Amino acid sequence: MIWVYTVTGMNKVLAREVTSLDEVEALRGEADWIWIDLVEPNDKELEFAAELVKEGKIKEDFKAQRIYQQPERVHDYFLFSIPYGVFEETLKRYPIYLLVKKRTLLTIRSKVTSKLVKRVKKTFEACVGGVCKGDINSSFLVGRLFHEVTNADLDVVMALRESIDKLEEKALSNPADRSISRSVFRLKREISSLERILWSQRELMLSIREGLVLEVKTTVEISETLTHAINNISRELTLIDSHNNALESVLSLQDLGLIHRVERNLIYLTFMALVVSVILILLEIDILSLLQTCSRILC
Repeated sequence: MIWVYTVTGMNKVLAREVTSLDEVEALRGEADWIWIDLVEPNDKELEFAAELVKEGKIKEDFKAQRIYQQPERVHDYFLFSIPYGVFEETLKRYPIYLLVKKRTLLTIRSKVTSKLVKRVKKTFEACVGGVCKGDINSSFLVGRLFHEVTNADLDVVMALRESIDKLEEKALSNPADRSISRSVFRLKREISSLERILWSQRELMLSIREGLVLEVKTTVEISETLTHAINNISRELTLIDSHNNALESVLSLQDLGLIHRVERNLIYLTFMALVVSVILILLEIDILSLLQTCSRILC
């Protein structure tokens, strides 16, 4: 679906579903600026986005869920993506694409990221109604999207923490389990992937806050929103450091368990060696006695 949001003179958000570029151009002529939102777009709707920005190759980038590490100029738009991570058994990345120019914001979202954009839309409607101060425009929406994404990142960090807690319990109950080390290194890879996502978000927000994305105007309000989101990233990176330390502790616990197991085996082998030695000594004594007895009889 393709939705277009505009702000009326009565300070209300007007939402319309569109199917063609002509409809978008008509709405653009009526409003100061518009927000075009592609919700779980199909091939035809991705083709619409490519035609809007006059760049055919981005359709394939969107289908492949390419992550843009830095904002890119696409004709008169700035294109960038906000990576969003979801952790279940593994960490998966779902980008939210944004194309920004002076009077237009285009967002492309998947089913997974829709909940974040819906929260931004709710805030947008409330602010248009007079809750917020300052201009409500594309730059405002970009800042709110980063705010929602970085808040949601904490859910991923805590989901990883739960997996680590379960692994610690498993290591305490059975440190000799060889699957534990495999799970540790798997979680380390997931944490490394999440770190890359968080750093990518942080660098993108710093670029915007420093004014490197010209179409996103950093007013005082937007700068404060981005600063808050950057602080969220710092908090989550600190928690990730503690995750890595916890995984190292799990490996140490398993190593200690293996050392105790080797010690038990050594004690057992030492005991068995002692028993065998005693038996050999007794056998040797009996043989000597037998030889002496035979010698006396013969004599």
